[in-house]
Amino acid sequence: MGLPKLGKIAVGLPADLILFKARNFSELLSRSQRERTVLRQGIEIDTTLPDYRELDDL
Repeated sequence: MGLPKLGKIAVGLPADLILFKARNFSELLSRSQRERTVLRQGIEIDTTLPDYRELDDL
């Protein structure tokens, strides 16, 4: 795919990560997706889900 930096963590690389609050995969898969922190370019983004009414026109 031509993405040599994908999947690597190092200084100077894009910091696009999702951090989950879980001690193991079982906890990760059994909990809501709301318990996460999403980083884009190293900055936390808002992951608040829209109200269903905002999606009516889609």
